[in-house]
Amino acid sequence: MMRAELAQYGGITVMIPAAIIIAVWLRYSNPWALRTWVVTVGLTYSIVALSKLLFKGWGVAFQHMDIAVLSGHAMNTCLMLIVGLSLIARQFNPALRWPAALTGVLLGGVFSAYCVAPYIHPLNEALAGAVLGMVAALGFLWRIESEQVKVPPAFIGAGLVALLACALMPKYNAELLLNRVAVSLSGAEQAHQEPFWRLGAAHRKTE
Repeated sequence: MMRAELAQYGGITVMIPAAIIIAVWLRYSNPWALRTWVVTVGLTYSIVALSKLLFKGWGVAFQHMDIAVLSGHAMNTCLMLIVGLSLIARQFNPALRWPAALTGVLLGGVFSAYCVAPYIHPLNEALAGAVLGMVAALGFLWRIESEQVKVPPAFIGAGLVALLACALMPKYNAELLLNRVAVSLSGAEQAHQEPFWRLGAAHRKTE
């Protein structure tokens, strides 16, 4: 049960504030890096949202990979954790920026495989979301590799305190909103919730 509760911290209640905190750090250190971060977050979130709208509205999925949607919880956690750890390490010792990023890859992968799956998404969906977040995070760090990014320790401390406050709040997700948008766009009577092949497998198990 602890893993199911931990999985909730990968949701938007914690991770959108994390993205904003990273944006604030970059705003006061390197505006170009901030623009790159906004594009990275916007593109990555759009890919996850598109996968959910396509499935919820039209039932579009990847049956052969057992993936109906990409996990936003896994994507969020990997993206924010990798970038956040690397940026913090970079302020104390630039040589640690990539080891810190790889630590984020490891932690994000474990979180996705053992917390997000199976409680929020099946394993394949969690891993697909994790890979998306990892690629986006590492791509962002590679883009800003040659840039000067200096975040004052006070900003880092304030950001972590704010993130802790968000982590203590009730957890929400965007599923109901995505359901309404998907139904509105597709004209379906209701949003798809489970792919047909999983429903079939569950039915056969009960027989």
